[in-house]
Amino acid sequence: MSRFKLFAVIALITLAFGVALVGDALAGEMMKCRSIKHMTKTEVFNIGVEEGHAIFVFEAKGINNNLLGKPLFDGLLEYEVGVLDMNLKTGQGSGHGYAVFSDLAGDKIFMAWEGKLPSGTWTLVKGTGKFQGIRGNGTWSPGPATTDPNEMASNFEGEVELPR
Repeated sequence: MSRFKLFAVIALITLAFGVALVGDALAGEMMKCRSIKHMTKTEVFNIGVEEGHAIFVFEAKGINNNLLGKPLFDGLLEYEVGVLDMNLKTGQGSGHGYAVFSDLAGDKIFMAWEGKLPSGTWTLVKGTGKFQGIRGNGTWSPGPATTDPNEMASNFEGEVELPR
């Protein structure tokens, strides 16, 4: 299996995953955003139970972009780690992971994600600094494919709320 196919499959799954959010500190505001990330580390463990089945452990870093809603997450740096259990031939499997979004002041938002490929759900776990008390959840799906096999895009939408 080519490295390009591996990264393409991971890109469809993550970004997950990576995970991007938007919404301004308004109660329950709907948001949509796109996360563009670069794979910084990947480890592939071939299982051998069936052809193409493998476990992928990855790390990715990137930036979030607002697509709809107020730009609470727009421009935040993202650090994501995840595990995928999947078959590259069928594209079926599952995954879960975490993302940390940071602003320039060092305030952070922590997100957990999971899914049955190629889509899933996300939940905000906690925030620090100005993001303390943030809540939210929604769904993620693959973003548009890119020409760089180490780059991936994920679309996120849902509801985000910051306490006033």
